[in-house]
Amino acid sequence: MTRPPEIYVLAAIWAVKGMEEFFRGVVGGAFYIVQQASQGKLEGYLLHLAIQSALFAGLMSGGSFYVMTALWLGRSAARGWGIALALVNEVSVLAYLVTRPPEFGGDVAIIRTVVVASIVNLGIVGVLLFDGKLARFLGSARLVGGWWSRGR
Repeated sequence: MTRPPEIYVLAAIWAVKGMEEFFRGVVGGAFYIVQQASQGKLEGYLLHLAIQSALFAGLMSGGSFYVMTALWLGRSAARGWGIALALVNEVSVLAYLVTRPPEFGGDVAIIRTVVVASIVNLGIVGVLLFDGKLARFLGSARLVGGWWSRGR
């Protein structure tokens, strides 16, 4: 069976998400932690939280690369893991609305970031849940809609 076009798009999206998490969260987080800790501005519990944040970014990056590879290889686990990671990423993005980091430069930039990320994350969830061609390619059962009448 040939790969449906959705696989190419989703693999590219997961590759971008994985690289972004790796460079922004792991590499950027490590530079931030080292710089702030060496200046004595980051210690104790705040240092612990910063390290946890970098580890979380590493897990999200690794998960993104796993989903990208599993989609490309046609593994059925890609659907469940892709949905789970997209939803965890969505919760993480929605947290910006609560924390309001000053690095964004204001509410408009935060809302724009959250809206765009939400469209991507929820779009991924929608495609992984409802696309029949994708489900057939991955060889997995339908995750939703199995109770609907087939019209026979």
